[in-house]
Amino acid sequence: MKQPVSILPPQDVIQVLERLEAAGHQAWCVGGCVRDSLLGKTPSDWDVATSALPQETKECFAGQRLVEVGIAHGTVALVGTTGHPIEITTFRADGEYSDGRHPDSVAFSRRLEDDLSRRDFTVNAMAYHPVRGLRDMFGGQEDLARGLLRCVGDPGRRFSEDALRILRCLRFSSQLGFAVDEGTRLALWNKGDLLLGLSRERVREELTKLLCGPQAEQVLREYGEVVFLVLPELSPMKGCAQETPYHCFDVWEHTLHALAHAPQEPSLKWAVLLHDTGKPGKKTYSPDGVAHFYGHPPESGKIARQVLERLRFSNRQREEIAALVDHHEDKLPLGEAHLKKLLGQYGQQFVRRLLDLMEADMSAKAPGIFQRRLPDVEESRRRVREILARGDCLTLKDMALDGGDLQAMGIPPGPRMGALLNRLLEAVWAGQVENDKEALKQFVLRLEGRRSL
Repeated sequence: MKQPVSILPPQDVIQVLERLEAAGHQAWCVGGCVRDSLLGKTPSDWDVATSALPQETKECFAGQRLVEVGIAHGTVALVGTTGHPIEITTFRADGEYSDGRHPDSVAFSRRLEDDLSRRDFTVNAMAYHPVRGLRDMFGGQEDLARGLLRCVGDPGRRFSEDALRILRCLRFSSQLGFAVDEGTRLALWNKGDLLLGLSRERVREELTKLLCGPQAEQVLREYGEVVFLVLPELSPMKGCAQETPYHCFDVWEHTLHALAHAPQEPSLKWAVLLHDTGKPGKKTYSPDGVAHFYGHPPESGKIARQVLERLRFSNRQREEIAALVDHHEDKLPLGEAHLKKLLGQYGQQFVRRLLDLMEADMSAKAPGIFQRRLPDVEESRRRVREILARGDCLTLKDMALDGGDLQAMGIPPGPRMGALLNRLLEAVWAGQVENDKEALKQFVLRLEGRRSL
């Protein structure tokens, strides 16, 4: 028997409902905010569905700050008192989806039932009103209680309408820890090829949310072949055995275990996912039958850059994630000179994530490896803290000698000066010279083969 539902929308959301209803329209809280509230979570967003047409919605909130985020599809965003937008969308009844991504037409409706019927999963197809209570036409509340993801209506049709729903299904399974209903699961497999028609940006966003979900490891283990359709670079890892004393899993299973250990940060999760993509192509054997993967970090970095560029990550994200992959097998414990170089080139956050990646990597190796090597990671973290606490020279800006000083020494601006400044910085990192102007000048003279200015 269903339990009574009590959801407490924020006051500015209640005011939106009241304003629309005072003008003679229906208005309900819908979608993820209802689902999350029923799960006892605090929703990050509140969405309102209404019988008011977009122009009627605008008239209801005349004089208030509105953003026409998707007015062609019936959505107007009202910036509430907290500064957080509340999306208000007219009830819709979609037409056909001939491209598997967007409806050919959007018909506005005056009926809540039409709007709920076009949604993806039952747990997202519920509406709530503070006075009228919960509207649940498809058993979403029961599916929440059972921890089940089930399409609204025919799952094959739902996925054919918008193939992104396939990745959304996996993402919700990862985030919520829900199983996938059998009929929905079969349709998910059968319609997987439709993923190839999706925009790369949409794929990137769903995969990122999936990777950051608490159950990403299990979802990828069960539905890896579906994800391989959009990330074919991962497929060779499955079944690629690692016949070494340091490993007990194939490359794919090792990656999944490492992913489960890593903190839920998007850049780090992507780096973990991609860190060993180069191993299958670099696998060789020594005469004793032990497998080796020489040169796999730069190869994995190369593959990572290809994946991240295809999915249209920003330049900054692409370089950070790929650099994490490049450096994931740097020798531990990381020496002070190397740490200073990494800190100077990439910053504190990068080095912290690199050490988290290294920890996750070793956590997924053969029994005993983690316990033996974790102190090396902790020692590296300690060295980072000491370097930062001392305020050591990490960048050219920190160096006691600059281009003006070199110019005064007779070295003209240009490539030669730039190379010399970088050589000085590397010498400071390595402890070959103190970060002192006079000491640096003397070092320059030695490099230049001169006795004095």
